[in-house]
Amino acid sequence: MIGRWIFIRGAAMGRRGWLALDALFVAALLVLLPLRLVLGMALPDSLSARSVEGSVWSGRIADLNAGPLPLGTVDAGLEPLPLLIGRAQFALSREGFSARIAPSRLTGANGSVLLPDGLGGLPVTSLGFGDFSVVMANGQCREAQGTLSLTLASLGPLLPDAVVVSGQARCEKGALVVPMRGLQGMERLTLKLGGDGRWQADLALAGLPQETADALKSSGFDTRPDGVGIVTGGTF
Repeated sequence: MIGRWIFIRGAAMGRRGWLALDALFVAALLVLLPLRLVLGMALPDSLSARSVEGSVWSGRIADLNAGPLPLGTVDAGLEPLPLLIGRAQFALSREGFSARIAPSRLTGANGSVLLPDGLGGLPVTSLGFGDFSVVMANGQCREAQGTLSLTLASLGPLLPDAVVVSGQARCEKGALVVPMRGLQGMERLTLKLGGDGRWQADLALAGLPQETADALKSSGFDTRPDGVGIVTGGTF
């Protein structure tokens, strides 16, 4: 009897009813679509994580890394409005950090990221973002704005205090360039990131006592016209 009722009901639904049922089925699939599946298809290989859980609209990524940057465990979800222009953009957030990521772009980044392994040959302990955005397309920096800051641990017993440098991001000759300065103006660091993922950091220190400069030279710094400096780099 029940089977007969389902058959009669189905036969009476008509085209509009079946279209509505199909739409509900597709909507259910979209709601339940795993975040892990969409991340793997939409975002670059430079992103890695220990695990991804939840749906594409509301999930969690454990121990997310963007190249050498450990972003930690973040809540993540696909943003619906950018889909209207064909862009898969995800909102990331955790305590002390938030950003939006999409293929070839990072936008609205605020907060800080701890760098326990430093940055190349520099003892950088954290990277800070202030309304930072960058768009890289076809191997070129197309748009950049906002602030980046780096906190460096003590550079030796003669420089016991941490050094904080910050600056405004810009595009220059196809690369992301951030010229940074310390509070005293004697510390300068220029960070460059190319579209191929290669980055370089050039730190210069001026106005140091000769004893301090000599100690830094013995640890790998080179002589500069107004002080000492060191260049390091890697691949993002």
